[in-house]
Amino acid sequence: MGFNVMSYFLVFFALLLQSPSLDSASPKERQSAVEQMAVLGNRAAIPQLAAALKKEPKSDVRASIVAGLGRIRDREGVPILADTLRGDLDKDVRLQAIDSLLRLYIPIEDSGPVRTIFNRVRSVFVSPDAPVIGPEVQVDASAREALAGAMQKDFNDEVRAEAARALGILKAKDQVPLLVAALEDPQNREHPGVRVQVAHALGVIRDPAAGPALEKTLRDPDQKVAQEAILAIGLTAYAPARAVVEQIFRTDPNRTIKSRALEALSLMHDKANIPVFESLLNDKNDYYRELSAEGLARMQYDAKGWKQAYEQERRPNVRNALAFGLAASGDLDYMNDLANGLSGRQAYQVEVYLFELGKYDGKLGELYRYLRSSDPKVRAGIVRIIGNIGDPSSLDQIRPLQNDSNADVVREAVNAIRKMSR
Repeated sequence: MGFNVMSYFLVFFALLLQSPSLDSASPKERQSAVEQMAVLGNRAAIPQLAAALKKEPKSDVRASIVAGLGRIRDREGVPILADTLRGDLDKDVRLQAIDSLLRLYIPIEDSGPVRTIFNRVRSVFVSPDAPVIGPEVQVDASAREALAGAMQKDFNDEVRAEAARALGILKAKDQVPLLVAALEDPQNREHPGVRVQVAHALGVIRDPAAGPALEKTLRDPDQKVAQEAILAIGLTAYAPARAVVEQIFRTDPNRTIKSRALEALSLMHDKANIPVFESLLNDKNDYYRELSAEGLARMQYDAKGWKQAYEQERRPNVRNALAFGLAASGDLDYMNDLANGLSGRQAYQVEVYLFELGKYDGKLGELYRYLRSSDPKVRAGIVRIIGNIGDPSSLDQIRPLQNDSNADVVREAVNAIRKMSR
């Protein structure tokens, strides 16, 4: 009797200690098995997950496997994710495949349970300020081609739109002809959501070769498509369309369209825009004042006379743009104002300005002093900016911050060093 009881408990505890299996009859156990395998760098698990994905009947578990491949973050997973994007019957699994493909090239901090679209988790890549790939990263051709195929041929508009967005995030310049074809295809007139993301992707990629197609789309009957095309003209700096964009700003009755047109002009670095910007520096619309100062700052405009305007301006967004112009004109004291803004509500705006000053205006060395700021938000922001600029000569400035007392600064330093060391 004692032996039988002891045997029972031994078997019971052995079962408790068993790891969950991908072959279990229980979907919950299969999910748990994915959780255990989905660890950064666990390349050995990829063949097992690939085999399980092929035979998994439940969509939510398939999505977890796909998300797990993204979390492992090894390019051996590219063919598996590409096949899933092409062939899975559930559109949410295909959307998860797009998210995981992006995660192979853009590191995203991800801890805790594997969560998917089925858990109503919104992908970080669909946010307005979604991360984009750095110039140091090479994307596999098979990944770009799978996304382009989904953008063209998937039978679900959401998948097509997200595939187009992903091509922009990955800066897939070789896919610009296909994106242009999709934008111009008359059959896609019935799919405005796809065309919005195609125009957006062309702007993110910034290839002037897309300019003629974007110019044709400036007056598109769908306002969202037109807005993305207008901004994309600015991002690609397509000079032949400059006059048309200015005309849209001057004559279009829609306020959003007008603002988008002025934003595009501010991005073009075209001196023909100087009279427009000068006429708006004192406009009652603070966004117009901001964009005008910003546009002039990008053209080495002599902004030394702006000091009084800066002192009198009450809108922080306009003050930041004026400080950008003053710093670009050589008054480096105004970089202090921009750097301090990294801990405020306009952090995203000043980060763009500081990046441009460091990357294009020869002021990278001026950023280093802010690595010693007493404010950890400033230190973290400056490290991120220097990492995005990507000049390897900055490595010696960044390395000491791997030992910073603030965890956010350490994380940004590690990411920056990774970018500059490739």
